[in-house]
Amino acid sequence: MDRWEKELKSKVNRTMPTVVDERIQESLNQLPRKRRPHIFSYVAIAIIASILFIVSASLISPTVADTIKSVPVIGSIFSMIGDISEQKGSEKELTTLLGEEIEVGGQTIIFTESLYDGSTIHIGYLIESETVDGVFGEEFFYNLQLTIDGKSLTYGYGMGQRGDFLENGDYAGIFTIDIDKDELPGDQFMLGIHSRYENKDWEIALPIVLQGENQSFLVNQTKGMKDLVMHYDKITFFPTSTEIDFRVVMDEDISDKYMNMDYQVVDNDGRILQPLSGGGDGGNENGQILWTFKHYFEPLENVPKSLTVKPFLYNTEETELEIVREKWEGKEITLSQGEIGQVKILDVVKKDDVATITLETDGTDAYQQANNVWIEDQDGTGYFNDQAPKLVDGTNNKYQITAKLEGGVIDELYFSTSKLHAPNFLEELEVTIDLTGVEEEK
Repeated sequence: MDRWEKELKSKVNRTMPTVVDERIQESLNQLPRKRRPHIFSYVAIAIIASILFIVSASLISPTVADTIKSVPVIGSIFSMIGDISEQKGSEKELTTLLGEEIEVGGQTIIFTESLYDGSTIHIGYLIESETVDGVFGEEFFYNLQLTIDGKSLTYGYGMGQRGDFLENGDYAGIFTIDIDKDELPGDQFMLGIHSRYENKDWEIALPIVLQGENQSFLVNQTKGMKDLVMHYDKITFFPTSTEIDFRVVMDEDISDKYMNMDYQVVDNDGRILQPLSGGGDGGNENGQILWTFKHYFEPLENVPKSLTVKPFLYNTEETELEIVREKWEGKEITLSQGEIGQVKILDVVKKDDVATITLETDGTDAYQQANNVWIEDQDGTGYFNDQAPKLVDGTNNKYQITAKLEGGVIDELYFSTSKLHAPNFLEELEVTIDLTGVEEEK
């Protein structure tokens, strides 16, 4: 591993304009009423940034920052359409109001707020209904280039976006960026974003301010199999996520074998952490591949006694999913999910057009099982989860999910799930990290 260790080491002050403030408030008032599926889920990908110059603007002063935080809309996009990470950042008031507005190909975009606690960077934005065209969400993130304080990035970066259309036709979205920490100059900087997508060339610089405390623990444990070695480096607990850093070394000719490897993380109480995102980059040398990864899981209020990381492979057999469907008649029902286990529907509460379902899983991946349940009406129309399953406090396998029953009253409810293969856990690579006995990074 020494050779790989060496390889690694080489490697305006302004207030919110009134017209923008009013436009944001008007649109955000529509958020709870109408929700549609996300355009993208977050996927971290390696991208090599090209040279880009953006004129630097001064960072937000403490006085202006305090004023901004008093604006009622602070964090509203994150709290309304964000995942558990962004909702936690909004709840802890770690967001910074932006209020920057640009026009791109006749489309008005308002960047509303940013969130950065040392892990990933999150940007909230709105696109006005008069100009959103249905494919803009994809075009917006093609051919993007980033800068930090006007300087191009040396390494790759990961990015993704998701969002929802509002009742008035506006689009509210969240743009997420993962940048190598060595690229960042300190606690505050200007993030330059430049797109050269066909005729929609645009650029903007947004202030990013580091907020919140984190705890980082050096792990330094190695696990291996015959053809693959994993080195677990560090675990960091941020206010908005739990980050696990590790490296993988394997022979180049067997890399396809591990293309579908993923990771389950379990705390000392047996709770499976909700996965958020992940990605990495690497290279090869003399027939071997070294990849460095960062994977993010749900935030934890307190550092647990231990975390167990369980690498596994997805079953890639191309088989048609078998759907299991059963009518809800006001009492518990159990649905088979195949090899992965089963799920029991415990209770359904309907309020207006929103159904809240309490369920209990029994199997090998509680979170994924809970996420594999949806409602159908008598005609087979599906109503899917508005947000990720929420673990019921004090339990490890009871969840609540919500679904919007669009279209009015539904006389008959059915619950559906699909039968899934069980994850193929690679026990030789599994590690339990005792966080009471490892060194905290200063």
